[in-house]
Amino acid sequence: MSQPEGSGTRPIVAVSQYAPAHGTVAANLALSLVKIDEAARRGASIVILPECCTTGLVFPDRSQLLAIAETIDGPSVRAWREIAMRLNIYLIAGMAERDGEQLYNTAVIAAPGGAVSRYRKAHVFGREKSLFDLGDQLACIDTPWGRMGLAVCYDLWFPEVTRALAASGATLVASPSNWSVPPRQSQDAPNAAPMAMHLAMAAACSNEITIACADRTGEEGGVDFLGQSFIVGPNGRLLVGPAGASSDDCLVAEWPDSALTRTMVQSHMDTRRDDLYRSEVVTLGTGGNRAQ
Repeated sequence: MSQPEGSGTRPIVAVSQYAPAHGTVAANLALSLVKIDEAARRGASIVILPECCTTGLVFPDRSQLLAIAETIDGPSVRAWREIAMRLNIYLIAGMAERDGEQLYNTAVIAAPGGAVSRYRKAHVFGREKSLFDLGDQLACIDTPWGRMGLAVCYDLWFPEVTRALAASGATLVASPSNWSVPPRQSQDAPNAAPMAMHLAMAAACSNEITIACADRTGEEGGVDFLGQSFIVGPNGRLLVGPAGASSDDCLVAEWPDSALTRTMVQSHMDTRRDDLYRSEVVTLGTGGNRAQ
């Protein structure tokens, strides 16, 4: 386990990596509480758990997942709220959320003061399309150290998400994840860094933000999950990680002060041309002729 480096004046962020068991909600909740306590003992003020960490993710049909999914005021969220208050932390944990007959892939945010909020995943990948309804808004939460945005796993594939969060003032993006081998990434390279790492590094650098990704490990329904959780800083470099591909781990790093970073060098965010991005994109004609 890597120790955080820094001045000690900024909060510690923890990403907890492990393998939830398929379909066993009570056991998974109990395991999550152990992992949260472990992160808090290492000094974390912000703890991020994997996506769908109470149920698992791979189900043959929606009805099976709907039968065990919990509401936002169910036992798991109540327990997370209690432990966040007791440990004085911000907790971000992934769950399958039932809302009537709707089913969402949700990141729950439990604050130390007892407030509970949620972000519903906006982009669903592959097999998830038959399971989950789509969230319809992006979300941030204000903390004593700055604004934190939320993105669940596949959301990071869309640069519009991190740009919108950064433009709204977020300097940290918390991402509960369940990475498997995506299209166009060879399964013949099992030790290669997940594509999510490259995407997160690019997004962190171009938006001058920190991105913290908590992935899961293990196998479920024939799907192998990649592990390799990490935290990347606003310069696009890894602050900690990646974790191993199959090991339980708790990685911790300081949440850097992005405002300080932006005053030290030319800021990408300050150099943006909103006047162009909001205008019509023109199609440049060639006149039907080859360039000479």
